[in-house]
Amino acid sequence: MLELLLGSQLMTWGPPILAYVQQNPWRVFSVILVVALLIDWMVNDRSSGSCDGGLDLGDGDGGGD
Repeated sequence: MLELLLGSQLMTWGPPILAYVQQNPWRVFSVILVVALLIDWMVNDRSSGSCDGGLDLGDGDGGGD
């Protein structure tokens, strides 16, 4: 099924990517970490209503309102 969706691209890109990941695991890990941090930074920057960029955890009275 995947071959029908992607065609032969999976067969041509798969082995070189796997070989690169096996040869450079720390480089791949650092790229994934940087991408995850950038995505988190962009999402939190847009969703926060305060100027300091922190999380809004409420007023702390425990009322839930």
